[in-house]
Amino acid sequence: MTATTAEAGAGKLKPEFRIDPMSYAANAVSLQQAAATAKQNHGGKVVKAETQNRGGRLVHHIRLVNNGRVKTVLIDAETGQELSP
Repeated sequence: MTATTAEAGAGKLKPEFRIDPMSYAANAVSLQQAAATAKQNHGGKVVKAETQNRGGRLVHHIRLVNNGRVKTVLIDAETGQELSP
């Protein structure tokens, strides 16, 4: 499977944001939107974001670092709801 990368809002390629091209068009909530939401709700810096298939549904995995602590936030790509890890 080939992965395409994109940086939120800038159109530049960055390895932190991984998007599966086959699932990108089907997402109601983009990876960039999910990363922005996670950052707004939990603070810190987004250091990794990718979309994965989890139990038959697409889930955005957002990794944040805040004051030296790492937090992973899962966001449903269809609904935008934050999920339990």
